[in-house]
Amino acid sequence: MRLKHIKLVGFKSFVDPTKVPFPDQMTCVVGPNGCGKSNVIDAVRWVLGESSAKNLRGDAMSDVIFNGSSARKPVSQASVELVFDNSSGRIQGEYAAFNEISVKRLVTRDGQSNYFLNGSRCRRRDITDLFLGTGLGPRSYAIIEQGMISRLIESRPQELRVFIEEAAGISKYKERRKETENRMLHTRENLERLSDVREELGQQLEKLERQAAAAIRYKELKASERKFKAELQALRWLKLDNQRQQLQAQYAEQQTELERWQAQQSGDERGAIELKEQAEEARDKVEQSQEKMFSVGNEITRIEQTLKHQQELKEQRSQRQQQLNEEIAQLDEQLADDRLQREQLEEQQLLLEPQLEQVEEQLESVSEQSQQANEKWRQWQQQQRQQQQQQRDVEKQQQQAQLKLQELKQSQQYALQQVEQLQTQQQDLLRQKQALSVDENEQAIAELKHQLEHKELQYQQSKQQLQELQQAFKEQQEQHRQTQQQQDKAQAQLTAIEQLLEGKQNNDSRSEKWLQEKYPDSLKVRELLQAESGWEMAVEQLAYDWLDAVVLEQAPEELEAVSGVKLVWPESGQEPESWSLASKVKGPLRYWAPLQQCLAIDTEKSAGQQLQQSDASFAVSKAGNWYWQDGFIAARVDEDNSVLHLHKQRETLLEQLEVLAAKLSESDQQLQRTETQLEQAQERLEQVQQQVQQILNEQGKVEERLQWNLQQAEQIQQQLTSLQDKQQEQRLYAENAAEQQQQIEMQLEEYELLLEQTEQVDEDYGEQLESQVRAGDEQLQQLRSQQQQMTLQQQNLQAQSEQLQKLLQRSEQRYQQLLQERNEQKNADTDENQNTLDEQLTELLDKRGEVAEQLQEQRQQLSRLEHDLQQITQGQSAIQTKIGQAKEAMQSTEIEQVKLQERSQAVLETLAETGLKLKDILEELSSDADEKPWLQELESIQNKIKRLGAINLAAIDEAEAQRERKQYLDQQVDDLSSALDTLEAAIRKIDKETRHRFKTTFDAINHDLQILFPKVFGGGSATLELTDDDLLETGVTIMARPPGKKNSTIHLLSGGEKALTALSLVFAIFRLNPAPFCLLDEVDAPLDDANVGRFCRLVSEMSESVQFIYISHNKVAMEMATHLAGVTMQEAGVSRLVAVDVEQAVAMTDAG
Repeated sequence: MRLKHIKLVGFKSFVDPTKVPFPDQMTCVVGPNGCGKSNVIDAVRWVLGESSAKNLRGDAMSDVIFNGSSARKPVSQASVELVFDNSSGRIQGEYAAFNEISVKRLVTRDGQSNYFLNGSRCRRRDITDLFLGTGLGPRSYAIIEQGMISRLIESRPQELRVFIEEAAGISKYKERRKETENRMLHTRENLERLSDVREELGQQLEKLERQAAAAIRYKELKASERKFKAELQALRWLKLDNQRQQLQAQYAEQQTELERWQAQQSGDERGAIELKEQAEEARDKVEQSQEKMFSVGNEITRIEQTLKHQQELKEQRSQRQQQLNEEIAQLDEQLADDRLQREQLEEQQLLLEPQLEQVEEQLESVSEQSQQANEKWRQWQQQQRQQQQQQRDVEKQQQQAQLKLQELKQSQQYALQQVEQLQTQQQDLLRQKQALSVDENEQAIAELKHQLEHKELQYQQSKQQLQELQQAFKEQQEQHRQTQQQQDKAQAQLTAIEQLLEGKQNNDSRSEKWLQEKYPDSLKVRELLQAESGWEMAVEQLAYDWLDAVVLEQAPEELEAVSGVKLVWPESGQEPESWSLASKVKGPLRYWAPLQQCLAIDTEKSAGQQLQQSDASFAVSKAGNWYWQDGFIAARVDEDNSVLHLHKQRETLLEQLEVLAAKLSESDQQLQRTETQLEQAQERLEQVQQQVQQILNEQGKVEERLQWNLQQAEQIQQQLTSLQDKQQEQRLYAENAAEQQQQIEMQLEEYELLLEQTEQVDEDYGEQLESQVRAGDEQLQQLRSQQQQMTLQQQNLQAQSEQLQKLLQRSEQRYQQLLQERNEQKNADTDENQNTLDEQLTELLDKRGEVAEQLQEQRQQLSRLEHDLQQITQGQSAIQTKIGQAKEAMQSTEIEQVKLQERSQAVLETLAETGLKLKDILEELSSDADEKPWLQELESIQNKIKRLGAINLAAIDEAEAQRERKQYLDQQVDDLSSALDTLEAAIRKIDKETRHRFKTTFDAINHDLQILFPKVFGGGSATLELTDDDLLETGVTIMARPPGKKNSTIHLLSGGEKALTALSLVFAIFRLNPAPFCLLDEVDAPLDDANVGRFCRLVSEMSESVQFIYISHNKVAMEMATHLAGVTMQEAGVSRLVAVDVEQAVAMTDAG
């Protein structure tokens, strides 16, 4: 398997589509610093699934998208595609048959990241699984970037173990083991939950089975109760049906009486109808006469208004005649003024014409002079442009000389600054060399060890505190669970008691509705009855039939006998006797007469004797037994079904629930506080752990800094020797630059003198010409302005003359119109119809008198007819009273029938609730059946039902459902136990395979490391060691001893030695499990030429089985490559790929 090429689009600096080919086993990517070479390495890491922006040298994942440059805009997405040659079949599974495999990743600025495998969209997990066991991955040993060498050597044992696992191909086993452990954890948690549920379910099932048995007995009794209730309702319906038939017969008699009176009333109504028709005819005649009267009156009014209008019109014409005379006089004066003004305008026009001709002649003369002056000005400007071009040429030469002079100065200054910097650097390094010593570093390391011991002790204390808090948290959770169970139990008891109390309430919906409408704010006896402790049974025995009665403050003014309604109004106001049962009661019911008349008996033995000695009519004992002088009734309710006892239990449970709710709230708060303390303790533990790691890192840095400073001082000393020679060369160069500077300054002085003379001559002559042109233009502008003013004045005079002519024409037309209107007003006739209208008015007045007499006669006739009709109507009133009385009787009978119908319907509705049919019940009942036996039997059944107590009717179905659920949970427990055994067997198998592979791989890599290390270093030895005996958890450390050294720790190696050691380890892994390719990013930077040569020989040897792609600035490394890929940044911020050879690569390296 080999990497064929990479396609980059919009990735970091590769904004344009770029294809990077890798045709050979060794490809070297070259280019100057900052051109984007390392972006190729980042692209490979990114496609393989890297999710950390820090490892991609960015702050966010969107930083991999090209963010624009000075000449380009940002792009919206980035994509990288890796194409592999799989002709060897290295990739297994479903892609083993593909000779070429493409892996692609695309990301957009909105954060969407997509993966593609051979063009098909896939998950990141699919890419990771594809390369499992091949040594490839975003952080595998196949990608060695800048700085990773030191991180590899300084890795902790557990981190170094990851590289061995990847080489052994057990990373996929480790991933599967982790998944299996998670499944086992979830399975155990499920088993614990199922065990708790099964235990609780067993307890619930026992309770539900008892409740189910009671529910079955309850259903049987309810069925009997329903049957007797239905038969009782049928008997009541028969009784109501007999009453309804009697009312129907009574209603028929009342209807016959009503029909007799209605027939008599019908005869009188016919006579009244004839009189009404005659009266209606008389009214029509009166209305016709009234209409004639109104019509004549309207005509008289119209003629009178016409006469008045003609008089007003005559006066208006006189006023208009006077207005016309005034307008004609004013118009004569205006015409005379307009004619005079027109003559004056014509005279002004004649005077203005010669003046305008004179101005035009002057304008022509001045225009010729201005053209001549402008021609001279243009000629001078042409000469001036030529001189300016010459001046620019001189200035350009001057600028070039100044630029050269500035460059010489900068070069001289740069050389002096470089000498000063080198001297300063030399002094700094000497001071650092003097400041650094082994004793101080050893002292620093000892101090760090002391801090480490302190932090480890602090870590153990924090860990112990965390465990204690976790234990306390578990105990609080258990206590919270117990309290919650207590609350649920109390709530269930309260619900059962409320159901019992609800079942004991009155179920007559009709009476309840009537009571709610009549007394909405009143309370019932069961709600107000409060007995002393121990006397609940006695009080309830007495008030048993009145528990649903409504308590009133006083007797109602009017009582309605509604079925099922019970009312109580204790009004005695007298304090009860000490012997009475009322003395054992609190509240307003202590004044209720039955309680005050009842004797309260403590013991049953002397009950009869106590009753005889008292004034009471009867007595009730504490147990609820009822005594008369000649009778006895045993208690009808037991203590468990007592309403007062249930009310008391309900109050106790409510108080208990309030206490439990407060306790739960406090428990919740305590749990939250403990959880907060747990989080804080966890944070403290993590902080201490981080501080321990920081101390370890600091210790390694101090040890590395000591070795690095010693090497750095030696390198600086060599650089100072070389730079002293360069300093001498710079000084000679500065002296030559000073001589050239003097020559250039002399030339600049000559150029400036020549430019000043040329500018002075040209400026004087140009100012004279400009003054002449400006004066001619001003004179020409004045004449043109004067010409324009005179032309405008002439045009204004002409317009005024034309306007006056139009005004004169309109005034003359208006004058003629006014004269014509005045003549017409004089000839108007104002008395044309006045005589005719006077005659018509006289005739209409006579006609109105005749119509008034006729109207008076018709009104008298109408009055006589209305009087006769009134007498007939009074006779009908008595008959109507009789008819009303008959209808009221019938209506009363109908109301009684409706009431009976409603009662019958209520009985039928109650019967329908039982689910039985009336016809079937009536066929079974005997003809002499009576309600009393049925009532007694029904009461007996109801007492049996009450003795059963609270019944959970859903218990039968719930018990069956819980049995099925328990069977299902038992089966699940068996399945989970079996699955857990299977998972544990899989873990053991994975662990066995992992130990075997890890041990085999570790030994092989250790063997190859012992061979490669002497080859790379030219001697010495290196080994891998395990930190623990447990092969599943042990870490891995490196012990390296270069030739002639006996280092106690790997951190004391130099940077180059660490790099070579890391490369030896990587190549040892490659020899065992070669990855398809290896990426190296300037790993040869810390190596000298001798070590680079050894490194190159080793890489060349390994390239026979591994494809190498590396970035380097070293000439020897470039020469080793069989293919070079050059990266350049000719356009700022944009990387491009170019073809290069070795010589060009060397030149690019020197330039960088």
